[in-house]
Amino acid sequence: MIAPIAPFVLPQTHTPAGFSIDLWNEVARRMRVEFAWTVASAQPDLLPAVQHGDADVAISAITMTPEREKVVDFSLPYFDSGLQIMVRARNESTFLATFWSIPWRPIGQLLAVAISIVFLLANLVWLIERRNDRNFQKPYVRAIGEGLWVTMLIIATGEHGERDASNMWRRVLVPAMWLIGVVLIAQLTATVTSSQTVARLQSTIQGPDDLPGKTIGTVPGTIAADYLTQRGLPFVNVTTAAEGFRMLTQGDVQAIVYDAPTLQYWAAKRSSGVLQVVGPIFRPEKYGIAVAEGSALRKDINEALLAMYEDGTYEQIYGKWFAAAK
Repeated sequence: MIAPIAPFVLPQTHTPAGFSIDLWNEVARRMRVEFAWTVASAQPDLLPAVQHGDADVAISAITMTPEREKVVDFSLPYFDSGLQIMVRARNESTFLATFWSIPWRPIGQLLAVAISIVFLLANLVWLIERRNDRNFQKPYVRAIGEGLWVTMLIIATGEHGERDASNMWRRVLVPAMWLIGVVLIAQLTATVTSSQTVARLQSTIQGPDDLPGKTIGTVPGTIAADYLTQRGLPFVNVTTAAEGFRMLTQGDVQAIVYDAPTLQYWAAKRSSGVLQVVGPIFRPEKYGIAVAEGSALRKDINEALLAMYEDGTYEQIYGKWFAAAK
C-alpha cells in the first residue's frame, strides 16, 4: 500500500512513480514476488491498513518511531530524513513571484459581481432613457450596449447628461451609480494591495526556534504534527501541496513544517522561486518499509535491501531522485 507524498510517491500519476516506488519494484524483483498497488488517501492510513491485515506491505515516506514499532514491524531504514521549514522567499522581485502572489480567485469573484451590477445598472439606464434619448430607442441588445457605455462613464466621471436635467430618476441614479463604482474599485484595489503587502513581507523564520508566535501549517497525523504539538505550537491543517503553496503565498500561514525531502522537492520543482526551504534539518528520522508484526516478509525485504546497498543499486535509485538536491 502506498500514499502520495512527493518525491517518494508522486501524486496524480497514471502509473505509480517515485523513489519509494522504484525501490520497492527492485525489492520485489529480488524477492521474486508479485504484487498490486493499493493507494491510500493519506499517509496516516498506511499503518492501520497493515496492522489490520488490509495490506501486506506499506511503503511511502513512513517514519520509524518507537510508538509505531509497537503496532507494526519495520524493515531496515532505507532513507535518512528529518523535518524542515518552508517559507516565502525573502527577496522576491520576479514577475512570476508577483503574479502568483495575487489572489486571483477573490479577484475573479469580485469582477463577476461587478459585471453583474454594471449589467443591472445598464438596464436601469435603458429603462429611464429609452423614451427621451434616441440612442436607447434601438433593439434591446444594442440599447443595452449603449447603457453599458453610459454606466461606465457615470462610474468614471460621476456625470450623465446636462446638469440641469429635470429627470428625478436620473438625479438619483447617477450619484448612486457613481458611489457603487467607487466601492467596487476600492474593494478591488484593497484586495490587490493587501496581497502585494503580504508578498513583500520578508520572512523572519530561519529555524525551529523562530516558530513560536508564527502561523504554521502542516499535515495532521504526521511526525511534523506530533513535533509541533509536543512543543505547544498550534498549526493549521494542510491536506495537499497545492493548498500549502496557496496558504504561504497568500499569507494564510507563515511557515510549513514537514519532511525535509518533500519540502525540498516541491520548492525545487513547483514553487518557481516564490517559496524556499530554510534552516537546518531537525528532529532526525528514518524511513522504513512497514509489515505486520511477525511477518516473514521482513527478513526477505531486509536481505533485498542489504544486497541493493552492497551492489550499488540503491545509490542508482537514490541518484535518480535526489542527486540534483545534493
